[in-house]
Amino acid sequence: MEGIEPGTGTLADKGVWKQVAEAMDATRPGASKRIAIIEDDPLLRTLFSDTLDCFGDWQLSFFIDGQEAKDRLPELDAHLILLDVGLPNLDGASLYKILKGHNKTKDIPIIMITGSHEWELHRMGLQSGLLLRKPFKIEELINIITALLPAEPQS
Repeated sequence: MEGIEPGTGTLADKGVWKQVAEAMDATRPGASKRIAIIEDDPLLRTLFSDTLDCFGDWQLSFFIDGQEAKDRLPELDAHLILLDVGLPNLDGASLYKILKGHNKTKDIPIIMITGSHEWELHRMGLQSGLLLRKPFKIEELINIITALLPAEPQS
């Protein structure tokens, strides 16, 4: 890619994702939508932050463990949750079940992020309908999010 020397940094460091997003000339979802991201891996949190900042104007809230997310998500008013399966303190499978059983979070779409196979998710009692399997493509992530949180009509 032009302007990127091998070993000099990531694409995000060079602003390539911003250029790609602008070149797409897509309607960017508004800041009125909040995405809660529960991920303990700092590299993936950075990837989510950089990518979502480039492709939308969503408000992002990060949690690094399942217990903190369980305690704070009911009052957050999130429109979408990205949930890693392997989390410290309270695993993602247990948190998923808790959130789907809670009155304030039961209707929020949850995208499960996992490196597990479908049979493992089935064993944990999870439905694989909204599933992002590691490793994933950025386009997959953006397509799923924009399908669940469409841009609001501009007035």
